[in-house]
Amino acid sequence: LDSTPSHPEAMRASASAAHSVSPGTAALRQLRPRMAASGRTQSIKRTATTIAAPAATTAGNISDGLQLYGSPGSRSPLVNWYLHELGVVFDTKSPGDPTNPHPFGQIPALRDTNADDPENPVELFESGAILQYLADRYGGLDTPALRANAGKWVVWANASLDPCLFIENDRGGVIDSGVRQKTRPKALDRLEAVLATREWLAGDDFGVADVAVGSYLLYVPQFFSDVSFAPWPNISKYMGRCCTRPAYAKAFGQQTAASLAKKCEQYLGITN
Repeated sequence: LDSTPSHPEAMRASASAAHSVSPGTAALRQLRPRMAASGRTQSIKRTATTIAAPAATTAGNISDGLQLYGSPGSRSPLVNWYLHELGVVFDTKSPGDPTNPHPFGQIPALRDTNADDPENPVELFESGAILQYLADRYGGLDTPALRANAGKWVVWANASLDPCLFIENDRGGVIDSGVRQKTRPKALDRLEAVLATREWLAGDDFGVADVAVGSYLLYVPQFFSDVSFAPWPNISKYMGRCCTRPAYAKAFGQQTAASLAKKCEQYLGITN
């Protein structure tokens, strides 16, 4: 994936679905944890609406001086997802807006005039950098230890997971997924083992690490509907936990969220 304003046809198709009104809402609401006959847990759990954040950073205490530059067919919805989780008020602007602070005119980009010095707003680009800033400023990750614990996963998602999941041509266009390769990606096997012992990556609760990793994993079935995560049941359950969060549906669309939840159940052999 790149951070340009547009992506291959598959991404544009998923972006269109993200704006549709929710024929899949009923299916999403009907998701329930299930236990396979063998006793192996195969569940997609409904999760909390928002991340717990310090009282000073709840939506009611934040002015609307935060602007996100992006479009549905780019990485920017994953930033929307995290902002919705935090309850942070923000405005969206188009990629071509002349105030876009990205030095290369790309997206996502962010301007925050809620910072300590409103005369000199914080301006940054790259999805990983934006997520880490938001986690520090609004998500309570305000110590080196907390930032390190979550930040390692955000960086891993961009530097290691992305190239594992998406195969690009020489022009940077996504043409296939590494998930379907004959040789199992070692990164996915290792992530599968990690998720065997925890529900979320950087602690007991959902956080910015899960936004970064979960977003990329869930982009795969949006791009390539025939790709299966069935060989990795713990990852499949993790993806299901992510896409059934209300904030995910708010960012990517109810229909997209419901469709992805259904996919995750199929990976796990769950049938309705």
